[in-house]
Amino acid sequence: MKKTIYILLIILLPLPAFCQDQLKVTVHPGVELFTIIQILGNKYPQPNPSAYSKEALEYFGKYKDHPAVKKVISFDKTYTDLVELGWCMSDFPNIKIYEPVDLQWYKMYGKENVLEYIRLCKDFFYDTKFWDFYQKHKARYDQWGDDLKAKVDSDKLIKKLQGFYRYNSDVHWYICIDPLNSWGSHAIMTKTLNPQFSDWLVYNTGYFNQDGNTQKDPYFEFKDFDNLVWHEGSHVYINQLLQKYKQQIDELSYLFNKDDIGMKRNNIDTWAYCFDENMVRSISAVLYKKYRSERAFKRQQAREIGSDFIYVEDLVPFIYDNYMQSDKYKDFAEFFPEILKYLKNKYPQKS
Repeated sequence: MKKTIYILLIILLPLPAFCQDQLKVTVHPGVELFTIIQILGNKYPQPNPSAYSKEALEYFGKYKDHPAVKKVISFDKTYTDLVELGWCMSDFPNIKIYEPVDLQWYKMYGKENVLEYIRLCKDFFYDTKFWDFYQKHKARYDQWGDDLKAKVDSDKLIKKLQGFYRYNSDVHWYICIDPLNSWGSHAIMTKTLNPQFSDWLVYNTGYFNQDGNTQKDPYFEFKDFDNLVWHEGSHVYINQLLQKYKQQIDELSYLFNKDDIGMKRNNIDTWAYCFDENMVRSISAVLYKKYRSERAFKRQQAREIGSDFIYVEDLVPFIYDNYMQSDKYKDFAEFFPEILKYLKNKYPQKS
């Protein structure tokens, strides 16, 4: 009887859309600062034509000889995602710098070089009156962000994720719209860059119209955001379950396909990491099966299996049939132990 009442409550009281502070869509000042500096040093693809890129290049063009620009020029090979260092800054306009303990960039350029570069970028911020430029354009940033936020909300991705787990988790998304980025989108791991932002899952996306007009503002596409919401969001949702059932998960360590190319390519060197990734990728595929076309679902699942997340093939139908299509379990936390039993029975340890 209690279960019937619970199900009725879910039907009568649908999960709310995301809260105002659950999804932020705007131009991040740190990322914009570092992007401009790399552009001035010819260490970043030129932006696509827009009224904004024209204004930015005209305003900052006279600072090509700034020490921050010279520093980035001195780096041997510079990648587009180096601009993520902007997240090491906080408290704009009175910038505070967090110095990460370890970064991939330290291995490439040396820790002291990277930290010096961040400090020089802070100098660039003040020397060029960057904050004045940023504030002058803030109303436009807000408009671009609001337009994209409406598109994201229209597909109810966050609500669908909450609906899958049937409980809420303290997770926040930040879409960093990058009007000078002409090359692509990617996730930014804030927990290594600046722990105070570790509860934000950050997705950077740009303006990709090569035939843009210098008389018009850029616009931002709603593309591949479901991967950030469903995949990265699931890491947050299942984290407590991984801790609670750590012993049972460890007992399945014989399933670790550590010698597969996909594991090495993704730097997955422990069974715990492997299990976590197989889980969230399976859950994402289940959501694709539920809310996307059959072709999109098959393509997504094949991509994961092809990357050597081999348990996705079995977990997707198991989760979909026994949980997604069932009212037997109150929420995913109640269902989770069944997954461990299933794997243990499906793949018994050989003596």
